[in-house]
Amino acid sequence: MNEKVKLPLFPLNVVLFPNSKLPLYIFEERYKKMINECIYSKGEFGINLFAEKKMYMTGCSAIVNEVINKTETGEMNIVTMGIKRYHVINYDFGPEGFYMGKIEFIEIENRYYDKSKMDECVRMYNELVDAVYKEKVKKIDLNDSKWQDSSRSVSFSIAEKSGLNLFERQHLLEINNEDSRLDYILNYFKEVMPKIKEAGRINKIIKSDGYIQ
Repeated sequence: MNEKVKLPLFPLNVVLFPNSKLPLYIFEERYKKMINECIYSKGEFGINLFAEKKMYMTGCSAIVNEVINKTETGEMNIVTMGIKRYHVINYDFGPEGFYMGKIEFIEIENRYYDKSKMDECVRMYNELVDAVYKEKVKKIDLNDSKWQDSSRSVSFSIAEKSGLNLFERQHLLEINNEDSRLDYILNYFKEVMPKIKEAGRINKIIKSDGYIQ
């Protein structure tokens, strides 16, 4: 049975993946309090996509990986790191003015996939990195030890820098197994790669990534 816990929720116009790093600027009083509590307790909070007046129920728990700076009045620039996917069972406002959710963590299946799909996805991703980022973003090497034990999802890492829009990222986050996520990435690449050298497409990809390697 998957673990169920209470978690403070931070609805944002972003999608966080497990092991991804995202910079955030914290300025609202209620979220300054929430983040400070998480820093003090070394606890987790949840990030859920909020878009078009809707909060999506599949999110990713996060920790504060780094506090870059903090003002005298408490505003801060932080880097968050994704930990684990979850589904929100229900939520309501807590006494501090932010959402508290009852969530169920979702196990991610990264081990079983078609190797030829993985190789093709990584090949196309590395081609995209060459065309768009000009060596400013690391390519994926499947021989790297961090991929060998399947504790990390290659598809989520690919999604960070490939120009997927918010809703495409959210859809990928909701897919439970690596093989199906690879199918989704491959279909995306087949559409985008013929246009990858267009200046407009390159600018769109660079502007949309936001993640820190």
